[in-house]
Amino acid sequence: MKIQLLNVLTKKEHKLVKGYQVTKNSVIHHEGDTCESIGVIVSGKVDIVSYSFQGKELILNSLKAGEIFGNNLIFSSEPIFKGDVIAKEKCVIAFINKENLLFLLQNNKDFLELYLKAQSDFGKSLNARIQLLSFTNAEERLQYYASKNDNVIIFKNVTTLAAQIGIQRETLSRLLTSLVKRHLIKKEKGKITFVKKKR
Repeated sequence: MKIQLLNVLTKKEHKLVKGYQVTKNSVIHHEGDTCESIGVIVSGKVDIVSYSFQGKELILNSLKAGEIFGNNLIFSSEPIFKGDVIAKEKCVIAFINKENLLFLLQNNKDFLELYLKAQSDFGKSLNARIQLLSFTNAEERLQYYASKNDNVIIFKNVTTLAAQIGIQRETLSRLLTSLVKRHLIKKEKGKITFVKKKR
C-alpha cells in the first residue's frame, strides 16, 4: 500500500524514517509517555485509549492506514500522550523523530502540504469525537455516531461498539433492543441501520 505522506520522499529522505512491525494488542505508547516522534500507519489499525477510575475503556481515537499519531503532540509545550496507543491488529508503523520531521517539513514542499492536510483532517476528526462524547444521552450519542456514517454502523460486536462511542456495554445492549422494538433501527449481524422517519 502506498502511503501518500511517505510516497513523496526521496530515496535519501526515506532513510530518515524507521519502520517497525507491531503485533496485535501491543502497546506502542503508554499514557504519560513523552512523544518524541510521529507514527505513520502503513498498515493495520491503531486505537488511542484511556481508562476511567473504574477501569472502563474509552476510545479517544481510532486510526487506520495512512493516518498519523503523535502529530498533535510532538511540537506541543506538553508532548505527553493522554492515552495508550494500541495496535488493534498486526501493524506496520513508520516513525519519524522530531529532528527528521523538521528537516522534511523544511526541505520537501510536497511532504509539508500532505502533513498540513493530515493535521487538518486530524483536527476535524478530533472535533467530531469531542462532539460525540459531549452527548450524555446514550441514544443521542449512538444517533450522532451513525449520522457520521450515512446512518449505518458496521461493528464487530456490542462490546467494541460500546467502547467506540463511550458507553457501557449493558447500556448499549438495552438501547439496541429498545430501538429495534420501536422500529427505529434494523439490526443485522455486524450492522445497524437507522430507519428514516416517514413524513
